[in-house]
Amino acid sequence: MMDSFAELTATFNGRIGLITHNLQTGAETAYNADDTFPAASTVKLPLLAALMQQVTDGEYSLDDPLMLRRADIIGGSGIAQFLTPGLTMPIRDWAFLMMSVSDNTATNILIDQVGLDNVAVWLEEHNFPGIVLRHKIDFAALDQDVNHLGTATPRGLNRLMTAVFQQTILTPTACTEMLRMMHKVGADRIGRYLPWEPYGDETPEDEKLHLVGKTGSLMGCRAQTAVVWRGDGETQRGFSLTVMTDGDLAPETWSVDATGTLAIGRIARAVYDEVLGE
Repeated sequence: MMDSFAELTATFNGRIGLITHNLQTGAETAYNADDTFPAASTVKLPLLAALMQQVTDGEYSLDDPLMLRRADIIGGSGIAQFLTPGLTMPIRDWAFLMMSVSDNTATNILIDQVGLDNVAVWLEEHNFPGIVLRHKIDFAALDQDVNHLGTATPRGLNRLMTAVFQQTILTPTACTEMLRMMHKVGADRIGRYLPWEPYGDETPEDEKLHLVGKTGSLMGCRAQTAVVWRGDGETQRGFSLTVMTDGDLAPETWSVDATGTLAIGRIARAVYDEVLGE
């Protein structure tokens, strides 16, 4: 598989790092996996983990209400920026918006709820080095420094994504809820060239291809961490994969056909063929 990665990454006009983990064998293949990259919105995954830890510890409930304030509203991805200040929703729904549509307003609301320091403590206590959430989302600052929001290594993010899927952190209930919030996220990236149907799939459940993940985008940067699998229990087969890119010299278009997005899709297809290909 390393030959495939070398060929695929050689065509990308920027910096790229990746790691894949076979869920059955534990075998890993990595390329620049310990390099640090701009995390972009993938850093919302450790924020969610720290939030779920606080919920698990009884500090508050996912049903507790949070109100949208005018000062919370920020642009970029998401829909909350278009909603009316004063709207109140359960924490669960803010978290779902943060993960499912990468809502930036919801993210800043939840950073205030959880606390940046508490995210850092959670990552350290649970041994996820290489992942840092530094600030709330601030596009003026990000225009000057793509690392302003946070940074991560492909290896660190992939370990966290795998741990959530395999329910080796938090509680099974918390992990299941996190996976629900990431259901089908990344269809345009890791899911792009895979033989799956995001909507209306009538494939038998034990043969159906599933995807959960979190994406991230900044100027010249694309990233995704995800798990792709079929089956359940003893029949389960699949892989986790994290790909991060930076410094893409192609003009930024924010298109689904951006070169970083396409590179992630091609890498995912190579891993799929190796692990799940018939």
